[in-house]
Amino acid sequence: MNERINKLINIGEKIVSKRDELNVDDIEIYLYEADVFNSIVINNYVTSQSGVDAGVGIRVSIGKKVAFTSVSSIAEERILEAAKLAGKIAKVKEEDPNFTHLPDPMRGYERHGIFDAELASLNPEELADYVSKLVQESKRIQNLKKMSLHLTKGSYTYAVVSSRGVNVGDYGTMISTWYEIDLKRNDKIGKGIDFYISRKFDEEALFSTIPKAEAMAREGLEAKKIAGPLKCDAVIDPMILSSILWPLVYNVSALAVQEQRSRFIGMIDKQVANPNLTILDDGTLPDGLSTNISDDEGIPMQRKVIIDRGILKTYLYDTYTAYRENRPSTGNAKRRDYKSQPSPSQTNLVIESTTSKKLEDIIREIDKGILLRGIAMGSHLIDPIKGSMAITCLNALYIEGGEVRYPIEAVSMSADYFEFLRNMDTAGSDHRITPVGKLPTVVVRNVFFS
Repeated sequence: MNERINKLINIGEKIVSKRDELNVDDIEIYLYEADVFNSIVINNYVTSQSGVDAGVGIRVSIGKKVAFTSVSSIAEERILEAAKLAGKIAKVKEEDPNFTHLPDPMRGYERHGIFDAELASLNPEELADYVSKLVQESKRIQNLKKMSLHLTKGSYTYAVVSSRGVNVGDYGTMISTWYEIDLKRNDKIGKGIDFYISRKFDEEALFSTIPKAEAMAREGLEAKKIAGPLKCDAVIDPMILSSILWPLVYNVSALAVQEQRSRFIGMIDKQVANPNLTILDDGTLPDGLSTNISDDEGIPMQRKVIIDRGILKTYLYDTYTAYRENRPSTGNAKRRDYKSQPSPSQTNLVIESTTSKKLEDIIREIDKGILLRGIAMGSHLIDPIKGSMAITCLNALYIEGGEVRYPIEAVSMSADYFEFLRNMDTAGSDHRITPVGKLPTVVVRNVFFS
């Protein structure tokens, strides 16, 4: 795999060497190449795609003028054309008064991303066979009304090369499966959901999504309505939690703070969450999905504490926001893909345990509460500034006297998001890898349900 990194770096260096010819002060090349497989199944309808996703993002600067272009190719002549276009755009752009210069290299590279040779070696035919086996295994499920499956596998390499001396790359693997079923008995529908996401291939974990989703769906067939609105504890599983942490990330983004659109402006070393709560952003997490040797600007990924026992300790910086404050980047420059410019975001969020207990033991300590699992419908509508939050869960369980009493039909949870953080006082030890990090079951007190 080092050969693939070196190939991308060599291409980047050739383009960067033409900086003077391009008549720009600085140039940065972000190169990306991945072997990808993607399959979607909805009942008997199957679509699959496989191939190479490759491209380059180019930033150039002339004084305080910055331009960005991209090209869906790693051919040198195509990249050079895009670089020339970026130079032309920069010449006519307005100056950005907050821009200092493109990233300077930093020391401190620590952990490479996980590369699983077994996963990387799985070809499209073998992956399609796994999809087929998942489909066949699903057909044995009684009362099955609908089955949805989304399996994605990627083996990627990237490199960042610039005229300021950044010269780094990394590679890794990832597989994810989202599995969802609907069961129907008489007029009752039960929905079950599970996911498997990892940097390494684990066949047992892949197929375990089926019985977990089936068990959840069968519980849904017995679901009851809650007896009117109530205020009680919310027990939140890692899947739901993963989808409702984005407003926190939004508010600790240095860009949001600098642009005066964060609730955490001026809140460093002040309490923003429960005193029991410690949240990290760890770009060196061994099994983290976002762990690489560097961020998307070539800056070393780091482990940093965002919230320490309820106290806000840092914002998340890329170089643009860091240089505005004359400080180093925290290694949090992220791109959606090579077609987008970097901006501050999380790497791997980790909530530290406040107890050694896992879900079953946590439930035993709940007098009255609701366990939220599966999907948080409406999580994307949380207002990150005002804090208004209302989500709906289709797979909740009612808890009373330390026991699960019965599954609940669709239930809505509403809260002020910032009060929600202050009431999150328990984090279990049952961490699970999710799209945003490594998260446990958490308990939030005094939440309103209807």
